[in-house]
Amino acid sequence: MRRRLIELLLMLASVTIVTASRYHFAGQGRLPAGVTHVFIPIFENRTAESGVESIFTNDLIYQFTRNRKESIAPDLDSADGILRGTVASLAVANVARASVSEATERQVTGTLRLQMESKDGRVLWSSGNIVDSYAYSVVDNDKTATDRNKSDAIAVVSKKIAESAFSRLTDDF
Repeated sequence: MRRRLIELLLMLASVTIVTASRYHFAGQGRLPAGVTHVFIPIFENRTAESGVESIFTNDLIYQFTRNRKESIAPDLDSADGILRGTVASLAVANVARASVSEATERQVTGTLRLQMESKDGRVLWSSGNIVDSYAYSVVDNDKTATDRNKSDAIAVVSKKIAESAFSRLTDDF
């Protein structure tokens, strides 16, 4: 009986501590500056890689749809915040070699910058650089397969960056 009472008190203390510290799961906090409905236009692409702006934009929209669907505004008129993004860079570097002139693995590193604005253009929040990387295989004598691996790596980087971006956006302000 005494042991159960101690367990109950410990459990109540734990619950009190967790709720008092405003603990929340990732993505459960509020958006910056009291924004409740956000519109996300296609991001700007400052890279040489065609089409990555759509990939990065869609992955962030997916994070909102998956975690906080009610926060996505279907159009600019129904939004109280606009989340603009720039795919600032997409760099590819050799990370493993078979010889001085032959790479066996490359790494793609992407950088995204986000900025939440009010409808009148005031900056409410900015992310700074959100960076992530992913390595992919270079297929000997098969440029098509290597390009496919690179595209897959870009998709992985985009998803990882979108997860980080959503988490930063929904940290409790």
